[in-house]
Amino acid sequence: MRVIHFSVTVMTPTSLRHLDEAHARFGTLAAAYVGAMGVGDPLADAFVADLHGPAGLGHGRGMRMLRTACREGIDAVPDAPDSLRALFAQLDDTPAWVDTDRIDRRTRHVARYTRQAGIVLGAASLVSGYANSAASRPLEMTGRYVDDAGARTVEVASWLSAVSEPGGLERFSPGFELTVRVRVIHALVRADLSRRPEWDAAAWGVPISQAYLAYTLVEFALIPLRAMRQVGAPYRPHEVDAAYARWRYLGHLLGVQEPLLPRDAADQERLEELYLLTRPPVDDFCRDLVASINADFLVAEIEGVTPRPLHRFAPTVVHALERVFLGEQIADELGVPPTRLVPVVRRVGPALGLLNAGLDRLGPTLPVRARLGRRYQARQEARLRRDWGVEHDLVDASPAGGRPHPARGEPTITPTGPARGDDRARPRPARPTGPARGR
Repeated sequence: MRVIHFSVTVMTPTSLRHLDEAHARFGTLAAAYVGAMGVGDPLADAFVADLHGPAGLGHGRGMRMLRTACREGIDAVPDAPDSLRALFAQLDDTPAWVDTDRIDRRTRHVARYTRQAGIVLGAASLVSGYANSAASRPLEMTGRYVDDAGARTVEVASWLSAVSEPGGLERFSPGFELTVRVRVIHALVRADLSRRPEWDAAAWGVPISQAYLAYTLVEFALIPLRAMRQVGAPYRPHEVDAAYARWRYLGHLLGVQEPLLPRDAADQERLEELYLLTRPPVDDFCRDLVASINADFLVAEIEGVTPRPLHRFAPTVVHALERVFLGEQIADELGVPPTRLVPVVRRVGPALGLLNAGLDRLGPTLPVRARLGRRYQARQEARLRRDWGVEHDLVDASPAGGRPHPARGEPTITPTGPARGDDRARPRPARPTGPARGR
């Protein structure tokens, strides 16, 4: 990983741990990472500042401009502010190292493992990010995950599905637009939280900082790739390489600056080691996040892919998977109950891996399995959207009502009680039961 120091001087967040060891082990990478705690996304932040600043764009008008620029190009927005033009100058300047055709060719059969990937998304990718009280603080203060974990997970899954489709990284694809909107949603949340007195910048740095944004790539590449091997669904070497290439480009589109943008597995592994060494301690909200996604989403998903007589074992299966994916120490911190099923998962995974690797060597099976996987994915998304009443794609397009969110241009409520919200928060839907939860 090429490391360049950020030209920003900030106070080191007090929530970070083991900094002397971090600097000794990681040198300039540690310096760049800690410095990035005080950096947001200057291009997206400038556009968001124009929504309610002197430019007077207004939230609705500005977001319509953003969508038009995504779908038709910046020249289709003749009255675009300079901030939006600067943002799209960066987005339209595709790096020389990007080869989307190669990525698509090398990942055309990864949908064969759709069933496993859905579980890994929740139990490995998302849950791993909850083991950090500072990085997960924006989720706490916007109240989205504990209030409605299932619906929010559907939003993330929909974005990941779009960027993983053939052509999903192309300039005018739905995946490109969704990624740019995710970037601006981050900026909207960053601006909102930075104004709120309860945001402790001295302890946590900038909301959704460059450092934690870079680690998001680890959550969606290194961690799920490793977890897929652990459950016996290993991707082939060229598919793994393409996954890192995909997330390198997605990181660029999301605004991760070159100093911390991981290029490959080695870069992501170093970033993960640094993150785990310095991460702030887990708090009660982190544990609440895990309990919420387990109860509202993961347990139901295990029930959805197993016969009804086995549904009573679903919570234990979820806990075993999380302990395998996270490791015993982090699982303990997050309050994931211990279970005797962990050794079983550890043994079954390699056995299934040998079986699936053998199938992967039978070339003619790959397109058939991938096609079946895509059909399953479509059914699952339709079911989840029906079960959770989700008709939108991302939170900026979610219906008004319930707890206000900065992505919708609504003034947020400063909690006076628990950080989960107040009496205006939308009630959590009852967990669906019956045939709708079937396979």
